[in-house]
Amino acid sequence: MSDPMTHHTLGGPLTPRAARLAAELEAWDRRTITLMELWPLFARADPASATRSTRRADLAATIAALADAGMVVVSKQFDRTAVPPLPAKLTLPAVAITVTAAALAKAVPWRPELAWAASARLTVGQVGVLQTVNGWLRDRGRDTDVLPLRERSLELFGYEKRLDALICTSLFGPDRLTLRMLRTFRARPPLPVRRVGDGPILLVVENADTFDSLRQGLTATSTAVGHIAWGAGAAFEASVLGIGELDGVHDVAYFGDFDADGLRIPASAAATAAIEGLPAIRPARGLYRLLFERGITQPGQAPLSEPRAAELAAWLGEHAAVARRLLASAVRIPQESVNAAMLVDTAEIWSADL
Repeated sequence: MSDPMTHHTLGGPLTPRAARLAAELEAWDRRTITLMELWPLFARADPASATRSTRRADLAATIAALADAGMVVVSKQFDRTAVPPLPAKLTLPAVAITVTAAALAKAVPWRPELAWAASARLTVGQVGVLQTVNGWLRDRGRDTDVLPLRERSLELFGYEKRLDALICTSLFGPDRLTLRMLRTFRARPPLPVRRVGDGPILLVVENADTFDSLRQGLTATSTAVGHIAWGAGAAFEASVLGIGELDGVHDVAYFGDFDADGLRIPASAAATAAIEGLPAIRPARGLYRLLFERGITQPGQAPLSEPRAAELAAWLGEHAAVARRLLASAVRIPQESVNAAMLVDTAEIWSADL
């Protein structure tokens, strides 16, 4: 019987499954990986394998393909507790991967859109990714429907979050891969909104618990707030576009954690709102006043430089001076400090100055 690690043609194109495992291995932080460590990577590279009876054979064939491509060197010790046997450990070469990738790339009949791949400096995993795209473009890329990013990612790679990671790599950019080429787009996350009155103000709240406390407080208090939305942290940087779908909103107040991210998120959303002609995103003044006066301070990750602290604090307007000082001192205040009990006790103050 032939050795399951050596029956592939040397230098042949990687299968999509092998390409996905190659990409997982390229992110591995050590030169060696044990079989026990390899299984979770294979599960991410080929999620459908979890329910297949051929899972072990599939991994053996995939390791063989990567060994033929020069991506891994198999150990002499094998796990023979089941069939087929699998190497107990793989070693990841430190030098020869780029040379092997170049040879693989030159052997592929690339579509015109991917002709650049033949001369680009790529890793084996990247060549495999591009092979998958190449086959998709050849077979159906021109006529297929436009799909959201994660739906296209699942179709192409068998993993819905693969394109999320690839977009941040050198494979994407001018004259390389683009979302338009893949006939996909980043779907805008929804902005969860509840109506709490008839006023023109939309109050956006960063975290879920404070959203719930404020929703209840606004329902029981007469204010100028007509809608309250859950920003869901950094998701608001994209879901801010949903404001345009709300009737009667002419003013948007935001309330979040006091820390670097808690200020960066609304400032970023405000920039998007300005570009799109939406109402300005301003701080919920009364709620931030409560946060600074009665909030529970915590140590932040690190003190910010004076210029960076001033840049982030500027969005807070009248509270910028105290915010700049706290950021420079590595202090954060979670918005949950303004809790349901405090909102009841101070309803007149915060609602009047929202």
